[in-house]
Amino acid sequence: MSNSVCFSLAPPGGWDLSHQTHSAVVQAIFAVSSDERVPEAIWETPTDKEWRDVAQLVSDYVDDGDFTLDNGRFAWGPYGTLRLWPAKRQN
Repeated sequence: MSNSVCFSLAPPGGWDLSHQTHSAVVQAIFAVSSDERVPEAIWETPTDKEWRDVAQLVSDYVDDGDFTLDNGRFAWGPYGTLRLWPAKRQN
C-alpha cells in the first residue's frame, strides 16, 4: 500500500480496550487519520476508502509479523469486525 502521508500520532494507551477494537485496527486507524478525519471519526463512520486502507494496513501488519492472524477476525468496535482470510499456500 502506498501511503503518501500518514498521521504519526500514536494511539493513547487503552484506546483499544475502551473502543472494543483490536489493537491492529486501532494502529491502522491512527495511521490513516489526519487533521480532517480524526481517529474517532474514522472509528465511528469509516468511509469505504478508510475501511479498505485500514484493512490493507492490518493485512500488512500481519504479513510483517507485527500481529498474528489468529482466527482472522479483528474487532472494530462492539458490533463490527474486519475479517482477513489466510492466503492460500502454494506447494
